[in-house]
Parts: sequence; structure tokens; C-alpha cells
Amino acid sequence: MISKIPIEILAHKLIQKRNWYLCKGNLMDYLSNLKDGFYEFAIQRKIVKNQYLDSLYQTIKSGDPIPVLTLTYQQRSLNEQSEKNFLDMKDVEILDGLQRTFRLWAYKILAESYNGEDSRQIIPFAKALKSSNPLLFESGVISSSVIKNMITTGEILKVRETFSAFDIYFIVWAGLDEKEVVKKMLVLNAGQKAVSPTHQFELLFLHFFESIKKSNTSIELFREKDVMALEVKNGRRKTGQFMFSSFIVGLQSFVEQKPLRVTTESPIGIENEDEGFELLYDLIFNLDYLKKFVELLVGLDKVIYNKEREAGLEWFVKETTLSGVLAAVGKTIDFKSVNNALELFEQSESAFNKLENSVKSYGFNIDSYRIEFANISSRAINFGTFTRKTIMQYTLDLLSDGKPTWKELFMKTQGGV
Repeated sequence: MISKIPIEILAHKLIQKRNWYLCKGNLMDYLSNLKDGFYEFAIQRKIVKNQYLDSLYQTIKSGDPIPVLTLTYQQRSLNEQSEKNFLDMKDVEILDGLQRTFRLWAYKILAESYNGEDSRQIIPFAKALKSSNPLLFESGVISSSVIKNMITTGEILKVRETFSAFDIYFIVWAGLDEKEVVKKMLVLNAGQKAVSPTHQFELLFLHFFESIKKSNTSIELFREKDVMALEVKNGRRKTGQFMFSSFIVGLQSFVEQKPLRVTTESPIGIENEDEGFELLYDLIFNLDYLKKFVELLVGLDKVIYNKEREAGLEWFVKETTLSGVLAAVGKTIDFKSVNNALELFEQSESAFNKLENSVKSYGFNIDSYRIEFANISSRAINFGTFTRKTIMQYTLDLLSDGKPTWKELFMKTQGGV
């Protein structure tokens, strides 16, 4: 497959070491050379249903322009010296315009799969297409009614011609480092739909996740869609296996030093990018530190398992547990006073090691936790807030060489909630 498409560079700016280009290209060239799994770029949102984009094909057909796409390019620059300029699509990721790209690509796939079926063969044709491209239907972009309309109107035969006659415009950012790619993504998303703090942390972590997996770390994260997700969520797991969403909440709780939950509150650090956010990113979100963090987390998971056995596997995988425990560990670190990565490494390792030693000698006494949890009144408190605060306090007491009891903490926390 030829991955390079001809483009026209309309404008160029050199911004420090980054190159910004405004380009013009052909829609069919663009769609035909998208790399496999282009819609799975780690820091992008998944394909979602959006009724406002359902008429996108008609927009293309009418010749009306569509919004500019924003791409990131893995090479340092485009070759402007050549008479003909090309964009190598294998080095492209979509920062803004994924939903539009996917919808138009779906119509291209639909048209290319068509072999002259008539209105009586719509259902078999739809089933065959769904079997080979289930995401087209799962995302709601293609349906039996869409197929029927495209076939009965004859429009399905005109897709290639329509796309080949249409020019698109896109911004290409070349030479961005990992940090800049994620920040561009956050800003672009914030301009359309609020990005929750948890989703920001997902973006920040996911950009490094493939590298972390390749570095042979012992953590294994699961999404809701994964086959083993329900088993892991319910504690039927091995040490080092966590739900991705719970891990993210735990990581955020560690950094913000308070037990958090999945939230849709306003984004942090997007509008003004204050020094706190910069420091947070520079210290936490780099490959070396994240590898260290997951190593420490998995180490703690193993210690809890050795002390509590299967009860530990079930308890320590929960979002409420991870947010409470990791918030307590984070509270022992003064992030504002940390000046470099080495100091953060040392303080993190010291905090986790301290907790491991306390768990080995005293433990989390999960059986006692379960007894006290069963006795609280669901009508009197918010379970999530209560358990996070209680678990954080228990962990803080362990880190202070104390010998906390769940009964005392449940009574104390319930009175303060």
C-alpha cells in the first residue's frame, strides 16, 4: 500500500523546534491511505454516536467545506524544497477530526464492499459488512437504514467519485515531542467538549502506556470492553492486574493527595497552564517515573496479597481502595518542594516501602474492614466518599507507625461525613 499522499503546503510557521503547516489535499487520497487502526490512537476518544455528524456525507456531496483536520506528524518537518510535497500517512496521527474521518472512511468501506446487491439483499449485505467491520455498526455510523438509502438512491455507486472530487484542508504539526502532543490534544478537546480530570490523566498516561508495556513491567491494565474485565473487577485476578479506570483514579488521587472518583468536573490546568500543572506533568508524566510508579504499585499489591491472600486481591483492585490508599501515600510527599526527578523517585520509593513494611507487620485487616462496612447505614452516608476517606485515614495511620482499627475509623469517619 502506498502511504504517501500528494499535498499542497499553503502556509508554514516555525515555532521554536516545531513546524506548523496548513495543507490542502484530496479527500479520497487521505481516506485511502489511513493506516490500519487509525481510530485507535491511544490518546484519542473512542468513536462515538453524534447525530450532528450523520449528515457529513451530504455536506461532502454538496461541496460545502468541512472544518480543518489537525494531524501530528512523527517526522521533524515536511519537505518544502521539492516541487511536489507528500505526506507520509504511516507517520500521521489524528489530533482533531477523528470522528469526521471515521464517518467518511466508513462510507468509503461501505461503497467498496458493495457488489451490486439490490434492495432485496440489504439484510444479507448488512450482516456480511457487520461481520467484517463491526465497529461501523457499533458506532452507529452505518446501519441497515443507511445502507438501504445508499442502495435505493444509487448513491453507493457515487461515493468514490464524490470523495475524489473533494479537497480537504488540514493543519500538520511536525516535530512535537510526547508532552506537546498530549497538550495539543487536551487543548483541542477542551475547545469542543470539557475534558474531565480523569480523562486528562488517561491521555497523559496512555501516551506512555505502549512504551511501558514494552519495558516488561508487571502491570496489566484492563478496559471495560476486555474479555477478562469483569473477572479482574471482581477480584478474580493475579497481582499486578488492575482495571484501567481504577488505576487512573488511583494515580490522580496520589498526585492530588486526596481520594478522588471518576468525575466530570472542569479540566485542570487547561486554560492557564499554570506552573503547578507544568510541574505535575514534568515530574509525573515521563516514562521513567511512570515505570517506577507501576513497579511500586505492583510491589505493594504483592505484599498485600502475601498478607491477606485472596481477600487482598479482591479488595485492592477496587477504585475506592486504590484512591484511598494512594491518596495517603501521595500525602506523604511534598510535591511543591520536589525539585527534580531523583527527589521524586526517592520520596515515592520511601513512602511505598514504608507502607509495605507496615502491611507486612500489621496489615489491612480486610476481614475486619468487611465486618464494619456491613454494619454502616446506606441511608446515612455516601458509601463512596465514606470508604475513600476511611481507607485513606487507615493508610495514613499505617504510614505513621500506628495500629489503626477499622471499627474506630468507621465510627470517626461516619461522624464527619
